[in-house]
Amino acid sequence: MIKVSETKRYNIKPDTVISDAFETAYTRYAEEQPVTPPDLAMPVFTAVSMLLLFVLFLLTSLEYAEERFIWLLLSALCLAITGRSFYKYFVQNKKYKQAAGKPSVVKAKREGFYAFFKTKDNQLPETMSAGDMLKMVSPIIGKQNDQVYNNALREMSEDLARINNPSFTMCKLVNPCGDIFNQARRRLYFKNEGSQFVFFDTDWMNPKGEIVCDEDDVISFGEYSKYPSSINKSGNKIRQDAVILEIKDGDNHVFFEFQSESYAEIKKAVSSRKERK
Repeated sequence: MIKVSETKRYNIKPDTVISDAFETAYTRYAEEQPVTPPDLAMPVFTAVSMLLLFVLFLLTSLEYAEERFIWLLLSALCLAITGRSFYKYFVQNKKYKQAAGKPSVVKAKREGFYAFFKTKDNQLPETMSAGDMLKMVSPIIGKQNDQVYNNALREMSEDLARINNPSFTMCKLVNPCGDIFNQARRRLYFKNEGSQFVFFDTDWMNPKGEIVCDEDDVISFGEYSKYPSSINKSGNKIRQDAVILEIKDGDNHVFFEFQSESYAEIKKAVSSRKERK
C-alpha cells in the first residue's frame, strides 16, 4: 500500500540536540586542559630557596652600604620569583579543576548555553524542525567569548546541516502523486527501510511530505528507454539512460526518475524479477 503524508524526517528534539552539542564541546575542551594537578612541591621549594637568598641579600646590603641598592634589588627579585611561581601554580590549578569537571563549573556553563535558546516562556517545544533550530543557531555562531559555547554552537550547526542535507540518493517525481505531491518534477530523497521504500521531499525548509510504499508495491524498474514515453505526461526532458522506478496500488500509479549512477542501488534494493529488459 502506498501512503502519502506529511514528513517528520527533518524534525528534531531541541533539548536533545542542545544537550548533545554541549556535552561534546565541553568534553573536547576538558581534554585540551591539564589532566593532572600541578605540582605544589615546585613553588614551595622555589619559595624556600628564594627566601633564603632574600635574607642573604638583605644582610649583605646592611654590610656593604655602598652597594646596598644592588643587593636590595636582588632581594626584591627573589620575592618576585617566589610570587610568580605561586601565581603559575594557582592558574594551572584552576584550569585543572575546570578540566576535571567540577560540578558547579559544568552546571554553570550548561545553564549559560541553554540560555541562548530560551523563549518567552523559557520552554522549547518537544519537537521542532531542524531548519527552525538552525535559524536560532546561525546568527550567534562565533560571536561568544567562551570557547565551549562557540564549539557547541558549531557542533549544533553541523548536526542540523546533516539532518537537513542527508546523504541519501535523490530522484524526481515523473508524475504527480496524491493531493500533497500535485506537481511533477519534485525532488525527493530515496531511502530503503527494510521492506519499505521512502521518498521524502528535499525542501527541508518547507517539505511537502513523503511517499512510503511496500516492496510489493514496486511494479518495475529499468532504463527510461525501456518505458513508453507516455509515462512522462509533464513533457519534461528525461535522459534515455535515466533509471525509472514504478510503484502502483489501487489508488496511485507513480514513476520516479533516478540518475543512471543509481542503477546498481535500485537493482540491489528491488527484486531482479522486476527489472525491465
